[in-house]
Amino acid sequence: MDLFHTFDESTQILREELKIPYLEALIHTAENLIDEGTVYNEDQVLSKEIVQKLEELYQEVALEKFEPEVIRQAMQLALLRGMKEDYIQPNHQMTPDSIGSLIAYLIEIIAEPEGKIHLADLSVGTGNLLLTIYHFLMQNTKREIALTGVDNDELMLSLASTNSTIQRTPINLIYQDALTNLLVQPADIMVSDLPIGYYPLEEQLRDYQTQFTDKDKRSYSHYLLIEQAFNYLKEGGFGFFLLPSNVFDDENTSVLVNFLQDIGYIQGIIQLPREIFANEASRKSVFVVQKKGDNAKQMGDVLLSNAPDFKDFEAMKSFLGEITKWKNENK
Repeated sequence: MDLFHTFDESTQILREELKIPYLEALIHTAENLIDEGTVYNEDQVLSKEIVQKLEELYQEVALEKFEPEVIRQAMQLALLRGMKEDYIQPNHQMTPDSIGSLIAYLIEIIAEPEGKIHLADLSVGTGNLLLTIYHFLMQNTKREIALTGVDNDELMLSLASTNSTIQRTPINLIYQDALTNLLVQPADIMVSDLPIGYYPLEEQLRDYQTQFTDKDKRSYSHYLLIEQAFNYLKEGGFGFFLLPSNVFDDENTSVLVNFLQDIGYIQGIIQLPREIFANEASRKSVFVVQKKGDNAKQMGDVLLSNAPDFKDFEAMKSFLGEITKWKNENK
């Protein structure tokens, strides 16, 4: 049996026995596997037959024999199933692998990270985006990458914790509203699939430049999170953010653009292929920004590009080559 089917079958058993959502049951089964297949059974809520059945399933896989990236892929499939079955809200949906891998390529080409790197996500969710990028960047064995994730959703953070532990990839996880004061070390790179919507606690926003001063307007959480990311970015650090492609059609865009021009540079907007989205309205772009600093500068031309269909290998190879050329010409 492969790893995903072990995750899924044991999760379904726990879900039915404990009468809990799939994602909560997935946390339980992953923790059992982390504990070398020992079934946690506080207060004997599981029958001996169920415990034995789970133990037999767990014995069919040995986590130590799997590479962290293989474990991540199996967990991702289980998380996707759970999000579908538990009807998770859109802002908590997991960032697809294809998008995470593209962002990792963009980081490699544009940010050119070297040595010790701190990578952070202020809306970490299940941690899949952060972990996808980490495993890609760690193919360069000369790097040492520390990870930080912040989220105010307890279930999502529990999933991120389990996800990182089972992959043997530590993340410093913080359960907190990311728009409050954070105990986060300055980051070299910020990434995030930004939740879109309004921020409800206007009284907390007095120091934010991207808040809307018009009392009849509620401030955008995605604008505020970009500003907060800059607060915790090192000078010259980069941000790679996923935003709706139509975000710059909004009448309030000048609030975000004016802030960014004060503190940094808009280096690129890469529109993702329409094939991976349900419709044009849900289409997203990668927004690349950089904080001002001694070695930072506005690139000669802002990178405005459309990513090809991810399944078209030759087109993708050409696309990444064009981005490399753009970076080299603007050094």
